Amino acid sequence: MYQTKQIHYKAIFKQDHDQHKIEYKAKGLFHQNQKTSLDFDTPEGHIQISYDDQEVHLQHGNSLLKFHKEKPLWNQYQLPYGSVALKTKLLKFQNNQDSMKLKYELYDQQGLISTVYIMITMKAYCLVDEHENI
Repeated sequence: MYQTKQIHYKAIFKQDHDQHKIEYKAKGLFHQNQKTSLDFDTPEGHIQISYDDQEVHLQHGNSLLKFHKEKPLWNQYQLPYGSVALKTKLLKFQNNQDSMKLKYELYDQQGLISTVYIMITMKAYCLVDEHENI
């Protein structure tokens, strides 16, 4: 079943003592089947999050990170200047029809690069809400 949702996406990236936050509000598409997915567009590109019982996939533009719910996974992560090997470790994944929370760590060959927190809320999309903002 496909549902149009109003998405509020917030991500916090922690590296050493630095912290960077990204926040988007967008209209998106939520689909539940054997694999559940959420798709929406941002000024920086398309984001798709999909998951099933074992794996979570986070795609932003051409870059894709895969997570296994029980073990770390090595990925070839695409950057503008080439690909880099990154290991993902999913620390937390909670989801329902109204929200999604991810906490994960990214590693390179030398060790921990960053810890990332993603929080998403999804509300039923209403055309009246869109017209009120005009």
